[in-house]
Amino acid sequence: MNTRMGPVYVVGAAGHQGGAAIRHLEALGVEAHALFDERDGRRRDRRWSEPGTRTAHFDEPAALERALRGAGALILVLENPDTGPAERLRHGRALIDAAVASGAGQIVFAAATGPDHHRLSCDVSAETERYLRRLEVPATVLRPATFMEEVPWYWLARYGRQITLATPFDADAHLPFVALDDVGALAALAASRPDEFAGRSIDLAGDTETPSRIAALLTEALGEPVQYEEVQVEGVFVYQEASTQVHDTEWLRAVYPRLHTFANWLEDGGLALCRHHLGMTAPDDARRAA
Repeated sequence: MNTRMGPVYVVGAAGHQGGAAIRHLEALGVEAHALFDERDGRRRDRRWSEPGTRTAHFDEPAALERALRGAGALILVLENPDTGPAERLRHGRALIDAAVASGAGQIVFAAATGPDHHRLSCDVSAETERYLRRLEVPATVLRPATFMEEVPWYWLARYGRQITLATPFDADAHLPFVALDDVGALAALAASRPDEFAGRSIDLAGDTETPSRIAALLTEALGEPVQYEEVQVEGVFVYQEASTQVHDTEWLRAVYPRLHTFANWLEDGGLALCRHHLGMTAPDDARRAA
């Protein structure tokens, strides 16, 4: 870790990936703060009242440059739910320009790339990545696979007595998965160790599983049968490479040995999250899992 670097600013700190990045930066002993668009209402949450939090109008280049002055690195997660694709692309370019102008030593961009993600989000991420690469600045692009948390959030449901796992994939498709916390951990490592990470575009996955295997793991863990069903989801695309092995996994596990497989993600809080979303937990357990 470069102990002389300035603070790391995180755009998207109120979301899952950005929040995890801040937690892992702090665990590494790196000064980390959130950077919010002044129009983002989430900045008013009391947890962002600490002195280092900064706000700026993301459509005002001079304000962004002032906000990033003194930054050692920028972690960029374009996830504000109140912005559309055109705004995210515009804000991504503006934030990258401001980070370069302010002298930030490293830019870490977490892209939207999963095979079940919306096409517009992925198109915006790809264009943002191209823009970043054209500038030829120290940067790392993280391309997360499908998040393991999407299983309880979107795929798992109870209908009467039946638990169903429903996805837009064939039951035997080999799908790469990554835990959200691991994305944050790797973003923190990339920001704090630029000599090792700069210049890389990294496909993030900790495991490859099939929907049928996930249903079997959930059946065993939940103690109830989980039925698999393939469904069509409007606005979601499945690209041909969905079953392609992610080749960076071995290297990722070498630099971050705690990288989760799906099975140990279940053991490390994922099962509690699944039980919560199925209404199988007591109120106290549900609050811990959420």
